[in-house]
Order: sequence, then C-alpha cells, then structure tokens
Amino acid sequence: MPRYKFYKVEPVDDLRHLMERSAHKYCNHIAYREFGHDRTIEVVSYKMLYKRMNFLGTALIDMGLQGKHFGIVADNSSLWVLSYLSVINGAGVVVPLDKELTTPQFIELIQKGDIEVLFLGERFYDELDAIRRECPNLSTVILLDPLVERDYEDVYLLYELIRKGARLLAEGDRRYLDVEIDREAMAEILFTSGTTGANKGVMLSHKNITSCILASTGVIQPKKETFSVLPFSHSYELSCHILTGLYQGATITINDSLKHVAENMLEFKPYFLTVVPMFLEAFYRSVQREAKRTHLAKHLSYGITFSNLIRKVGIDQRRYFFKPVLEKFGGNLEMLIVGGAPVAPHIFDFFSSIGIEIANGYGITECSPLVCAWNIEWKGKNAYSVGKAVTGCEVRIDNPDQDGVGEIQVKGDNVMLGYYKDEKATEVSFTDDGWFRTGDLGYMDKKGFVYINGRLKDLIILPNGKNVYPEQIEDHIRHTLDYVKECLVYAAEDKTGRQSAIQAACYLDPEWAALHSPEEAQEIMKKDLNEVNKTLPSYMQLTKLEIQAEEFIKTSTHKIKRYKYKAGGN
Repeated sequence: MPRYKFYKVEPVDDLRHLMERSAHKYCNHIAYREFGHDRTIEVVSYKMLYKRMNFLGTALIDMGLQGKHFGIVADNSSLWVLSYLSVINGAGVVVPLDKELTTPQFIELIQKGDIEVLFLGERFYDELDAIRRECPNLSTVILLDPLVERDYEDVYLLYELIRKGARLLAEGDRRYLDVEIDREAMAEILFTSGTTGANKGVMLSHKNITSCILASTGVIQPKKETFSVLPFSHSYELSCHILTGLYQGATITINDSLKHVAENMLEFKPYFLTVVPMFLEAFYRSVQREAKRTHLAKHLSYGITFSNLIRKVGIDQRRYFFKPVLEKFGGNLEMLIVGGAPVAPHIFDFFSSIGIEIANGYGITECSPLVCAWNIEWKGKNAYSVGKAVTGCEVRIDNPDQDGVGEIQVKGDNVMLGYYKDEKATEVSFTDDGWFRTGDLGYMDKKGFVYINGRLKDLIILPNGKNVYPEQIEDHIRHTLDYVKECLVYAAEDKTGRQSAIQAACYLDPEWAALHSPEEAQEIMKKDLNEVNKTLPSYMQLTKLEIQAEEFIKTSTHKIKRYKYKAGGN
C-alpha cells in the first residue's frame, strides 16, 4: 500500500445501518465466542445478534421506555453488547457504567446520567434496595444473568424480554424497526474515568461513534479471531474494538476474568488484541520471568539479535524462531493495538522482534475516542509516536514552546457534543474557533506524526523554567528498575511553594518485595537511584525514590488517579 495511506472504507450512516449491513454481509459468521456458566464455549452469529437486537428493542418500546436513559453495568458479554445495541438503535440513550465503581460512585452516576432504566449483572444486585432509595427515578431494572436468583418481582429478565419482543415482531409490531435515527442527536453518555478529578458525562452521537468506527477500520483490519480483555464500558474498547469488530465482520472472543487471561488466550488462540500498556508490561514481565526460570534468557536475547540481523536482508523467521514464546499467547497472535498511554520503547521493540506487531494509537473519550493511529503496514514504525490523525479528524498543536510542544487540539466528526448538563465545562473545553482542548501535551513532526509528552495538568515547571513530563520519567524508572511495577513522579514544593525536587513513589513487584525487608528494599533503591539518573538530563534527575506500600488507586483502564496523590504516593 502507498506510504501513510489509510484503507478505504464503506460508509455507514449510524449504528442501525451498521448492524443491518453486518447482518446481511456476515450473516451466519460468528460474531462472539464466550464462556458460558459451565465454562463451555457459546457462540452468537451476526444474524442472531441482529435479530435479538430487534426483539429486545421492540420489547423496550412496548414497555413505554422509549427515549429514556438506560444504564448498563455488568461483566463483558455478548448480552452486554446486545443491551447496548438495542438501546442506542431506537430505544433511548445508552449510559455504559464501570462495574468496578463503588456503590456511592455508582449511585452518583445514576443520578448524574438521569438513568431511569438499568441493565444489571450480578454486580450491585444485592444492593438494589439501597440504590433505589437513593435513586427514586430509577423505575426499571433488567437482569442480564438468568442464573442470579430474582428476589424482586418488579425486576425483568433479559431473556424474557427477548422472547416477548420476538412475539410482538411476529405479530407485525414495527415500532422499533421504524424508529428514525437522528445521527446528530445525543445517543450515548460516557463518563470520563476521572484520573484528574470528578467524572464528566461525555455526550456522543451516532455521527461521532460511526466516525470513530470508520477511522479505526481505515488503519486496522484484523483477520479472524480477536480477543477482548478491556471493559466494554470504556470508550477505547467499545468503539475501537467491539463496534469496529462488528463493522469488519470479526469474531470477537470475550475474556471472562483478568485472572484467566493467559489460559483463555490458549483456548481462543486470537490473532489480535486491543490493550493498554499495563497488559503489555505484564506480558513482557511474564516472558522474561519464564526465560530466567528456564535459564533461557541469554538464548532469547541471542535469538532476537540474530533474527533482527537477518530481517535486514529480507529474511523473516520470527514466527519460527520464537514459536515457544508465541504459544504462550495462543500461537496466532500477530497484532496488538495499544492506547491509553505511550508504550515503553524497549517493550515495543521486544514484541516486534518476536513477531507480534504493535500499533500505537491516541484517543480521548471526548473524541469518541480515536484521534491518531498507526497502520502496521506503514514503513518506519516508531515507538515514540502515536501515529497520524485518522480520517475525518484534524489535529493541531496550540502555543508550542521552543521544542514544538504544546496542547493537542482536535476538530472533526469524532468530537463530542459536549458534557451532559455542564455548559461551563463544555465551554472551557473548546477554543474560540471551535477546536477541542484535549489537555494533553505533545508535538507533531514534519510528516504529521504526533508524539505525546504528558498531561497539561501534570506538567512540572521548575524554577529555572524547564518543563518536566512525569510520564516520561515513570517509563524510564520502570525500564531501569525491573522490580518497580508502578510509579508516580511528582515535584516536592520548597518553602515558597514552588515545584523543585523531583521525586517518585514506587510500588514494587510483590514477588521481588517478598524476598527483601522494607529496609533492605529502601537501601537497594537508594543505591539504584544513580542508575536511574545516569541517562536523564540534569534537570530531570530524581532526588528520592520512596516505597509505595499498596498499589496505586487506578481507573478501569489501569491509569493511576493522580489527583489522589498530589503530595506524592504515600
């Protein structure tokens, strides 16, 4: 393909159009493979998913629920997707919610999102009485899991509604089928993950969401089975994998638990994953630990060196040389799409060296979420870049400094309608000339490739005027000290309140920490501080490494909630 070109895509007007197209084009092809309650694998075809969507949507309208806000909080499953599609394609406004929320957080978002109907999994079901007391407008609850004992007479079962809708459709009820989709209107509310404070409700339309799906297809076209590990309630997984996969006719295999990722990959043997860097780091550590345990670390290193050498003359034997390593991921894994944060270059290089290609991407919930991406067929992939602005999206760097770094701003069909019931926050999020302020810092090279430096709110400005990006130092620490699992870089304040000494709180790998007392660990870190600082510019060097006793509090996509650690990690 020509250098830096995107794939051509067939347009769709809205998600209903997408589902009609996929049901016709892929029909009996398997859309989802997942584990049932007895760990047997169940499948759902494209034709079956489309039919059930219309059945459920018809039942919801018959219940008088059209136009209401529907929350979804449940484990990842094909039923989650069915609920989402049935609502957004004619029943009302869909509000996906993170199942890892605490009960008070969950109640707050039900209230914020004006949710009146709730699709519920096992999570929160035991607390339904308390939730209803705090949320009097919550009128209808639909239980996704038929095996959960129904303690409430007014709780509906999803499968009963599907059967009801099937009967209504058979009798000629076309109220759902004939709903006209307004592609410009609010169809979804996605709450931001809250790394820097309170959650805000991002309003997205069909136009926003389909623009993201088409843009994703323009850079990535995976073949055969894909594997889903991230929560469906997160915009990255939902739009760029689950919905894009339906457009592309993929078979999406669903992981049932983070505890089972390794064994489930062996079962499903996927070709493609969308992940955040935390998963890549975990995969990398797992391979390195196994290599050390079997005394093959030197053999692996030599193999990578030799393989990379012969690749320069056009001989690619990675899938053969590293077959034992690839078998740990099911044997077929060829591609990883990484979003949420930049990938550490040494991890990027490692996976590419063993035959698993990585494509960086960049997005933000307010942009549906995709903004930039790499196509793995492009030449000269770069671990430091998140790619080019996708089709239908423009990117500019506002007020760049002497190094070209400034705020990344976006314009296009992917940009949200605004924040739900928050006109003030919406207003300050856009420039006077209509560009969305991402709050991320980065720069763009002459070829249009974008590079991320960090969050504007996290930027450390030293008394000498130098800018320090904490995320860059955190990547460096984790790479230099393999016993550091997570870390948070911050600047201690001097007596005048100015940011001065750069420090880091580090959560240590539990296996490593178990072999050392806290005093020994602190002494080792004190000695290793010089190693960390050795390759850092003088103004970025750390004055202290401290031990974080517990894992940092994180969002559903495993980003540290920085605002909870303003004075450091302890």
